[in-house]
Amino acid sequence: MSPYAYKVQKLSKTARLAMLSISAVILGFMGFQLLVNGQVSYIDSIPFIGLWNGGEASQLILFIASAPTLLLVLLSIYWMNKLLLEFQRGDFFSHTSFRCYIGFVWTKISAILYAGILNFAMGMWHSELYESTELIVKIEFGYLTTLILLAIVAHLLKAAKEIEDENKEFI
Repeated sequence: MSPYAYKVQKLSKTARLAMLSISAVILGFMGFQLLVNGQVSYIDSIPFIGLWNGGEASQLILFIASAPTLLLVLLSIYWMNKLLLEFQRGDFFSHTSFRCYIGFVWTKISAILYAGILNFAMGMWHSELYESTELIVKIEFGYLTTLILLAIVAHLLKAAKEIEDENKEFI
């Protein structure tokens, strides 16, 4: 094993443990905010927060509508953990690594789409209950560039795997 591959494996382990620790703290904070303070800190939709705090809409229904967001956060953590675990084992270009990476990318795409749909739906619901509704449907430039970069990296990983398979055929 090359020293560079060993360093990447060690870095992957450190990054995986840090990601899991930070995720646990953030999820714990979000759970505390929800259960103790009655605040939803994982949704930044103005109409959603207005409905949540307004008292005219059922918080249970709002929570159920926001639950896919939590599921997508957990899926992102799962795919990232699994990918870093593959890297930690030295499987940089395996089919499993590629599947983990693609799973992570699709989770991010789904999260962005669901956030937009949820924001729009909450805006419509808010407008039915209140006279004034501020609906902002935003697609942040940072999200778009991140998704483009993730797609490029996926293409590069696939090409690297094909090159690795070709090299193994020659040996």
